[in-house]
Amino acid sequence: MSVDLRAAAAEWLSDRRARGYLLADHDRLVAAFLDGLAARGATTITVAGALAFAQDRPGTDRRWHAARLRVVRGLAAHVHALDPAAAELVPAGMIHAKVTRPIPYLYSNDDVTRLMSVAAMMSPPILAASMRTLIGLVAVTGMRSGEAVALDVEDLSEGVLTVTGKYAKKRLVPVHPTTVEALARYQEIRATRAAPGGPLLVGAKGGRLNLNWARTAFRRIADGCGLAARPGCGAPRLHDLRHTFAVNSLIDAHRQGADVDARIATLATYLGHVEPVNTYWYLTASPELMAIVSERVSACRLRRRP
Repeated sequence: MSVDLRAAAAEWLSDRRARGYLLADHDRLVAAFLDGLAARGATTITVAGALAFAQDRPGTDRRWHAARLRVVRGLAAHVHALDPAAAELVPAGMIHAKVTRPIPYLYSNDDVTRLMSVAAMMSPPILAASMRTLIGLVAVTGMRSGEAVALDVEDLSEGVLTVTGKYAKKRLVPVHPTTVEALARYQEIRATRAAPGGPLLVGAKGGRLNLNWARTAFRRIADGCGLAARPGCGAPRLHDLRHTFAVNSLIDAHRQGADVDARIATLATYLGHVEPVNTYWYLTASPELMAIVSERVSACRLRRRP
């Protein structure tokens, strides 16, 4: 039988979303792939065609190539199930893309204070208040910057934030009373530009603060602080405030002699990590943390000697 590839793609995307997958980039990538097939007069999905689509931007990262291929691979499997003649199965692992984590820029308390002070000098005042609050909120909760800008006023209740993380999973994040007070002061400023409900962090016109704009603004703020370059680190990023929170939490655990595995389990839940391995990575993210770990291991070995 013949298969209408666009209809099959729509069916596949609808089915995946019904199962709970968000598929943020899939519509665009699937449409681009099918447009390419149509431009060549192709009516079937082939392994060669899938690879060509995945790698049609040579200057981009291999992880992006692999992500593009995964999308086409899923579509090809769906179409193959409808009609094997309409699509070849695309084998897994055809593009190897090892995930490499950048070394985070870890901020000191003084750094965070300077960042918030420089943000407070922005114009107009509502953007200054929003960026200052965003920086402080990510620094003290470790939430993702995207989670922070997605917060609504109603998500704060009795000192607890309801945060929507990856895959639309919600988690409760308790915050310190001083953070609650800071958010209350910000909402007084926010009330001059926005309606009582809706987005917590707002832009110049009272709508939700744009994440891409906020990240760009943060780079300007960091440049204004003159933060010193560190070996192996890239430019300071807004997301590095989250890394700093996680590393400092584990440093405190080691200094207190706490059960680090238990602390990591708690931290994984607090940060909204899907896989605990993502939290264990922080054990290698800081020279100070590595030194403390080494000291605890050495002390444990000494205690075990006969």
